[in-house]
Amino acid sequence: MTTYLPPFRRPSCPDWVLMGIFWAMALPFIIFGNDSGKGWVNAVAIGGLEVVAHTGLVLVLVYVLLPAFLFPRRYWLFFVSLFVALVIFAVLYRLGWWVICQCRVQFNWLSILDTVRYMARQASILAVVLTGKHFFEAQQQVLRAEKARSEAELRQLKAQIDPHFLFNNLNVLGALIQQNPGEASNYLHRFAALYRYLIRHKNDDVVPLADELAFANDYMYLIRQRFGHAYELVTYLNVPDQHTALVSPVSIQTLLENAVKHNQGHDGDPSLIELLITDDTITVRNKLRPKLTPADGTKTGLANLTVRYKPLSDNPVTVTVRQGEFVVTLPLLRNARFRE
Repeated sequence: MTTYLPPFRRPSCPDWVLMGIFWAMALPFIIFGNDSGKGWVNAVAIGGLEVVAHTGLVLVLVYVLLPAFLFPRRYWLFFVSLFVALVIFAVLYRLGWWVICQCRVQFNWLSILDTVRYMARQASILAVVLTGKHFFEAQQQVLRAEKARSEAELRQLKAQIDPHFLFNNLNVLGALIQQNPGEASNYLHRFAALYRYLIRHKNDDVVPLADELAFANDYMYLIRQRFGHAYELVTYLNVPDQHTALVSPVSIQTLLENAVKHNQGHDGDPSLIELLITDDTITVRNKLRPKLTPADGTKTGLANLTVRYKPLSDNPVTVTVRQGEFVVTLPLLRNARFRE
């Protein structure tokens, strides 16, 4: 089983709110505890320096160093980078103190190390609070992703044994055997490849884009054999390497199935489905041509995709309806790190 780890995360709006609340509670104690004897303006300025310096250090620690070095278990790089960051912020902190107080400030190694110890002690509280918040959120995302994966596996298993699904494809296969044995063999090969893909990747978070495209093409081949040219797929591919780009398995096929399931098409007037893949996104769009009889379904396919992609990328899955078109955009995953 492979698990995708995002390379980093940016501070969210709740993170900034939490930091604001923390400093709103701590700042009065910092200001009243300042004993420089140079008045309130000076005390407030020093309080602002404390907020800026320690917040900057915490941002570097929590949002850069931890995900870059500690979680991938590069421990020595983490501690070296942390010490370097502490020294840099300690020097900047002492420079800020000198500018505000206009007093002599020592810059020898002993004084800098003393400032490093002070800043590490002060910043550790906020860092622990933010890290604990992120750990709780990560656990919630894992639980939601596991639930979504279980639901997806259940739907896949149902599709494998759904008599309606099987009978439709077996009827097509039977007709091909009588009319075109060579095409029947190709149809059976594609049909088996589709199920083999589902079984092989049912426990994976991500798969190479090339594999997902091959699976989607097998699916559209089955659709063409059933409905003729009622549904046409046009692919615009602008990705240099399809094997390093990653997607959540069955995600493209889910969007194609959604377009076929809810829109009508005819041989003389096919329903066009466009698949656009760039360096950053995967977009599937089609004209809205609702079927006269709405298709049965649980309406959880797109919601499931949203949940599955949330722990994989900072960019969300977007669903829009504009000018008679239904458009769904998925983030294309890159620079993945895997944990076996």
